Amino acid sequence: MDNKLSTCNYFSNESWDRLMKCRILIVDDEPHNLNILRIFLNSLHYEIITVEDGKEAFSMVKETAPDLILLDVMMPEVTGFEICKQLIADSDFDIPIIFLSANAQKEDILQGLRLGAIDYLTKPFDLDVLERKVEIALHQKAKVKNLKKDNKQLAKLVYVDALTGLYNRAYLDITIRMIKEGTKQFQAAMMVDMDYFKDINDNYGHLVGDQVLREVATIITSKISCEHDLAFRYGGDEFLVLLQNEVNCVEIADSIIKAVDGLKVSLAPHKSQEFSVSIGLTNNFDPTSFDQIIMQADSALLGAKNNGRHQIKIR
Repeated sequence: MDNKLSTCNYFSNESWDRLMKCRILIVDDEPHNLNILRIFLNSLHYEIITVEDGKEAFSMVKETAPDLILLDVMMPEVTGFEICKQLIADSDFDIPIIFLSANAQKEDILQGLRLGAIDYLTKPFDLDVLERKVEIALHQKAKVKNLKKDNKQLAKLVYVDALTGLYNRAYLDITIRMIKEGTKQFQAAMMVDMDYFKDINDNYGHLVGDQVLREVATIITSKISCEHDLAFRYGGDEFLVLLQNEVNCVEIADSIIKAVDGLKVSLAPHKSQEFSVSIGLTNNFDPTSFDQIIMQADSALLGAKNNGRHQIKIR
């Protein structure tokens, strides 16, 4: 049976197209072996990178981000086993490794597999078998990549508020735990609350109200550091912001108020509406008592509301 035909039966046309775009790094100190592998795999339309020095393999992995590594075991200075061990020690490393070796001892094969390689082929190897092993390895890599992508999308559904795109209360619980453990640090917290939001819903409908919330969420994220700060939808029209640095927290709060003042949202014909927010701010950030932090921010927000709204109060 024609080998390419059997391959197409094993993988879908879409999967086959993706595989053909894959990059393979071959690490072998024997130029003759490298040349054979390079010519053969190039004929299958893979992008091939070759390295003869085991030490160079580490930098080449970082530079080229291959989809698969074909790794010779017996090399001077650094063996394939040592290379594999160091690469897999990195928790972010997810590149499949296939060992190629003239040593067919059972102990060596098991050692290679224990180190984390997905396969071990002994030299001289059959090129048809190598082709299929490469295809399977790359297909598995693609499945893992898709799974990680699905997990990220699932995490977004679980931890992100569907309406505003901000983090939700579920992710706040995780953040609180990280704050108590010391892996996340903040110095200030603010509660941002829409003024007269019920009137907006009553006068223009919930679709307009939802649009206003989305716009305010966008304003908040544009005024804070996406790298260091976090913003949550805390309640219906209430937002919680955690700031890593308290130095400019009042300026950030003021910039949010001014931006909301200029907010423009499509309303019913011949109708206009001014939008504003009140903000409660606290920089008494005790990581051991997050409930107290929330109480202080809420108390400051209540003070702003009772004092006429559309302002910042600090506790």
